[in-house]
Amino acid sequence: MRSDQLSYAPGVSRIIAEATGFGKCWYNPAMRKSTGAVALALLALGMAAVACVLPAPIARPTETPTLTSTATLPPPTATQTPTPPPTATPTPEPAQRIASGDQALFYGDYDAALQAYREAQAASRDPDVQAAALLGQGRACYQDGYYAGALSALRTITRDYPNAPAVAEAYFYLGETFVALERYVEAADAYLSYWMLRPGVIDAYIGERRGDALFAAGMYSQALMDYQAAVNSERLPTDFTLEIKLARSYAASGDYSTALVMYNDLFSRTGNDYLKAQIDYLLGQMYINMGQTQDGYAAYLDAVDNYPLAYYAYLSLVELVIAGYPVDELQRGIVDYYAGQYGEALAAFDRYQGSDPGSEAYYTGLILRSQMEYEGAVAQWDTLIQGSADHPLWDEAWEQKGYTLWAYMQRYAEGEQTLLDFVNIAPGHPRAAEFLFDAARVAERDQRLEEAARLWERIPPEYSTSDYVLRSLMLAGLARYRIQDYGSAQTDFWLAQSLATNQTDRSAAYFWLGKNAAAQGDDQTALANFQQTANFDPTGYYSERARDLLVSRPPFTPPEVFDLGQDRAAEKAEAESWMRTTFGFSPETDFSLPGALGSDTRYVRGQELWRLGMYNEAASEFEALRESVVGDPINSYRLALMMEEMGCYRQAVLSARQVLDLAGMNDASSLTAPILFNHIRFGTYFSSLVIPAAEEFGFHPLFVWSVMRQESLFEPYVESVAAARGLMQIIPATGADLAARLGWPSEYSVDDLNRPLVSLRMGLYYLDSLRDAFNGDMLAALAAYNGGPGNASVWLELADGDPDLFLESIRYDETRRYLMGIYEIFDIYRFIYERTP
Repeated sequence: MRSDQLSYAPGVSRIIAEATGFGKCWYNPAMRKSTGAVALALLALGMAAVACVLPAPIARPTETPTLTSTATLPPPTATQTPTPPPTATPTPEPAQRIASGDQALFYGDYDAALQAYREAQAASRDPDVQAAALLGQGRACYQDGYYAGALSALRTITRDYPNAPAVAEAYFYLGETFVALERYVEAADAYLSYWMLRPGVIDAYIGERRGDALFAAGMYSQALMDYQAAVNSERLPTDFTLEIKLARSYAASGDYSTALVMYNDLFSRTGNDYLKAQIDYLLGQMYINMGQTQDGYAAYLDAVDNYPLAYYAYLSLVELVIAGYPVDELQRGIVDYYAGQYGEALAAFDRYQGSDPGSEAYYTGLILRSQMEYEGAVAQWDTLIQGSADHPLWDEAWEQKGYTLWAYMQRYAEGEQTLLDFVNIAPGHPRAAEFLFDAARVAERDQRLEEAARLWERIPPEYSTSDYVLRSLMLAGLARYRIQDYGSAQTDFWLAQSLATNQTDRSAAYFWLGKNAAAQGDDQTALANFQQTANFDPTGYYSERARDLLVSRPPFTPPEVFDLGQDRAAEKAEAESWMRTTFGFSPETDFSLPGALGSDTRYVRGQELWRLGMYNEAASEFEALRESVVGDPINSYRLALMMEEMGCYRQAVLSARQVLDLAGMNDASSLTAPILFNHIRFGTYFSSLVIPAAEEFGFHPLFVWSVMRQESLFEPYVESVAAARGLMQIIPATGADLAARLGWPSEYSVDDLNRPLVSLRMGLYYLDSLRDAFNGDMLAALAAYNGGPGNASVWLELADGDPDLFLESIRYDETRRYLMGIYEIFDIYRFIYERTP
């Protein structure tokens, strides 16, 4: 018997199939409304109103705005009748209500979590259950910013249930709440109470948190002791953040000699320029406080002169300017430029009378362009271009001039010629091939495809060792294809496949040989090429796309019927039998959880951190643990199962892949592995959120999981280098705009993007609006989601209605890989879950 064991939050028992209506039946898009309603009902768990122990929090609205999508899923051609849901739902036990609250809290649904915890408290007289329910209420109130409610619940635990298992966590969250209220001494006391109850578990983390509270309270000597205890505790390899705090505490306490030794030691050990700039700034502050002003100014100046991109260099510059200490005007202008102080930067450049007018001109040009003074910017770069070719910014000036002419001023021919002039003047320059490649792109953007092809075709003979050779041949062939010069296109594609060094590149060339033949009406040759492409790189984009073309299947066509059912016990038995055979383990081999991992300090710390909601810190511990067992199939297997059950899905996915790597399986053969591994790697996580949201916005659930996997690998708390957050990787500015458009969540803040409930709905709402804007073109909508709507419009214009040309027209490598990745993932999801007869 199969059951639908959907994946839930940490510590939450899996919910069997019959509770959701997705169990032993196969799921069909025709049944979306009934099953979606059941999934939504599951969140409520049959909750009835009960007396509230706490005053009602200032909560976010429970209702969500009504949004209408014009897009619909393709109608199914076959249906199957689902197993009817149970006619009666028994009242959940208090422990189940708490588990439901934990899930809702993990999902970021604070109102549902609070309701579940209150019902659990009302339904039980067990003191441990009462304390656990109060803890959940306190956490929900804290997460929602209702600090009075949090304090009330948490203090009730520490006062009335001092022996309950939840009391340590209650003290921790009291500390967190007091910090939010800037009541730092009380926060430090609360953290200490947690520490005394849970010694030796996360000492480094709790010592740092308590030290931060004491430092903020001005109790530097006490903070120093906690930071020192944290530094001396077992922890992951440091990024020096904790050591910096310890050194600051020594300085603030008046022990300048120890602080100086620490700062100099850290400066010599780090290779991070931003950290060096911070140390310079802190040294400068310390020297000034010591009365050694010249040493302080020298430290500030080191940051300004050597690390101009760092914000601490700007803070150092401010200190020097306030003190009237002389600073080189060029360097001052550069630091001001990187800090966004353009007016100050221009004034500094105007005062500059030094020996490097080229750098002054370069940065002045960048500032003028930001102020839309394009002619002035170009004139500045021309002064550098006409100077010495030995200047370190000479090639940058050429690039910025060419880019400004075509991208900002729409003077494509002049922008192209600027890049070609560079190639003609400096054909041996390391960037010459890059500039020739970009000149062809400018010509293509200007719809001069013959010219673009000719320029790209220059690169293989003129720069045969360049990394641009293969891509240039492909783009040249595509330009020829667009102007129906099929003979020349075939030549370029054939040459590309002959130079390809991996299956992905070879399959790309064969794919376009097939498209080229089809365009000429040579269906037999096209079919042969597509069949060959499909076999080259199974699960790779071009192979999957060729397979879709062979069966006339448009991109992202969902299965008519699919099955989300899982029988985890049977799957584990199959997987363990396979591991015994694959890795030569004896029949007596013990696969039980957690095994040896249970005593590993990284696992112990990670579990505690996860339980406390410190998800990023927990994930770092688990990732270090995963890397330590990379050659160990049993412990990689155990970790995959434990991480999935906990809700730490990234580490679960990577650990499962680790086992298959050790078995020598590539992407294609891994799909023949026991289904457990693929259910973990391509999981249906956050199902109770995904299924109703997918229905609401007219997306197929498998498509939504594919996007989520590509965006975040199912990590709600992840943040990208571009500051994108959450499951759907929404940047803060976009999040604020979406919150205004949706009118939800109330009192929006950037931290809401880490709530799965919010991130998923915002992401799908935005993707739905992009799909509407691009007339239902899902590829264009995804490209806009990742690379911006304006860029997607340009790429769509170049594609002339061909989805395959659209992908090749994308000029951001990241966006192009993004689309290819989602396409590949979606096809794998379809392979795993499709049950179409």
